[in-house]
Amino acid sequence: MLVLMLVSVCPLGFYGYQLIRLNREKLQTQERFSQISIAQSLSRLISLYLSSARKQIDGFVASALELSGGSSQMAQLNANPALQKKLGDFVTRDKNILYINIVNERGKGVQAGIYNGDEDEMTQHYLTKAFQHASQDQTYVSEPLTVEVGNQSRPVIIMSRPIKSDSRHWVGATTVILALDDILRWVTDSSVASKKAYVVDFNGKIVVHPDQKMNPAGMDFSRIEIVSAFMEEWRLSKGMLRLQETRPFKLVEDGNQKEMLGTYFGIAEAPWGVIVQIDQKAAFATVAEMKAETIKWGILMLLLSAGVGIYSARSITDPISQLVEGSHSIAKGDFSKKIQIKSRNEIGELAETFNKMTGDLELYIQQIRRAGEENKALFLGSIRALAAAVDEKDPYTRGHSERVTEYSVIIARQLGLDEMALETIRIAALLHDVGKIGVDDKVLKKPGLLTPEEFELMKLHTVKGYNIMKPIEQMRNMLPGLRFHHEQWDGNGYPDRLRSDEIPLIARIISVADTLDAMTTNRPYQKALGFEYAREKITTNAGVKYDPAVVGAFNEAIERGHLVVKLAHPAPQAIAV
Repeated sequence: MLVLMLVSVCPLGFYGYQLIRLNREKLQTQERFSQISIAQSLSRLISLYLSSARKQIDGFVASALELSGGSSQMAQLNANPALQKKLGDFVTRDKNILYINIVNERGKGVQAGIYNGDEDEMTQHYLTKAFQHASQDQTYVSEPLTVEVGNQSRPVIIMSRPIKSDSRHWVGATTVILALDDILRWVTDSSVASKKAYVVDFNGKIVVHPDQKMNPAGMDFSRIEIVSAFMEEWRLSKGMLRLQETRPFKLVEDGNQKEMLGTYFGIAEAPWGVIVQIDQKAAFATVAEMKAETIKWGILMLLLSAGVGIYSARSITDPISQLVEGSHSIAKGDFSKKIQIKSRNEIGELAETFNKMTGDLELYIQQIRRAGEENKALFLGSIRALAAAVDEKDPYTRGHSERVTEYSVIIARQLGLDEMALETIRIAALLHDVGKIGVDDKVLKKPGLLTPEEFELMKLHTVKGYNIMKPIEQMRNMLPGLRFHHEQWDGNGYPDRLRSDEIPLIARIISVADTLDAMTTNRPYQKALGFEYAREKITTNAGVKYDPAVVGAFNEAIERGHLVVKLAHPAPQAIAV
């Protein structure tokens, strides 16, 4: 179901993603073209406006000088009433010229206008600066500033141009306070919806802004990323900026950061730049809406598909789940689980076949278990018979292998060994003396102590037993108990003189059990010793002959009452072993 859903939903999701991406790219391209077009158009309008203003002022100054007798008469400029009238008419005709003057090299001359900045320190500062630049034969354009004319705040700039004589010497200057109302109107008209256009100078100060009250002329905007990019490009191009750039940037307003798209475009006639910017969220609102709708309907379709898929899949998965549960039950050995599926399709037939197979398997397993139990009983019976046959060779050791086996299993269980290990120890203990079959009866049944030569022959029974059983693959894990049960913890045992952990655990356990039975039963060379005496001797030899851990388990089994030895004869006193 999941695969089918992925197969159906993934192409739809991929299509939606590609559609949104393509639309976003198209919108970005269109928005870039739109911003560049607006910025370029405003740049041309402003350039034409400034160029026209300069030409108009230059033309007026030329005609005014002709009226006053030419540049040679600049010294008597303030005494010419005709020139004063012409200047007043010029200001009256052009609403953008708030003030104009024509002065000689001493600063004396004629002036006209509705605002001369007499009460404004900043305006007077720029007027003085304009005259100084003109006296150095330089054209001057001031930084933008806002002035109060009547009850209205108006953005203005102060421009000055030098006046030269026929011999190209500086003789005076003309200075104009030019209102930027037309430029303000243009940028305001271009600022629609979330898009905003404004003009800054190369120092990042506002020239005109549609929100004149909040952002008056002269306000520092250099902190804004797109403005600082324009300033940097202007400095690198050394005032020859004519290219434009559109880039994303971040704008912080009221503590909130916005992702913006901005364009700057240089103005040819002034060290200014047109900035056009828009909030990307607003610019790409269509894409965001499309994305939201795509996600919404995609989720709805996914949920609908999931509902239909789950309902449809349940009709298939529920019967299969029952078959899986039945298989798990069989794996655990429970063949009573039956599959209840009422269906005439292939799954129903499979369920019937499964139930029949389960019944047959249950029957076969029962037969195999019976056969296994019979084989195990036969095997253990054969082992016991073999052990009994070995014990029968010597009437003194009759039942020895069974008792050693019992003691070994008790000690091993006390050590915490699992059932498989217990079964291995049980068989190894039964056969631990099987090698005595190969020992001469004269040595085996000798009533007294053995000579050194006879004892060497007797010690061979561990190796003989190992070699007898070695060809039998199933006896592989039991062989260490046969070969090493006479090894000692200190390395003085036989046949290989192993020591401590080199001796397999199975052999260390049988060693303690074998010693216990040997000391508590009658032997040709000694009578049975008391149980407590035997326990004391085994405990004393812990770490010498026997593994301390095995001896500890041996004593703990006795304390818990698990290991009890019944003596057939009273224990003699002070008999050495």
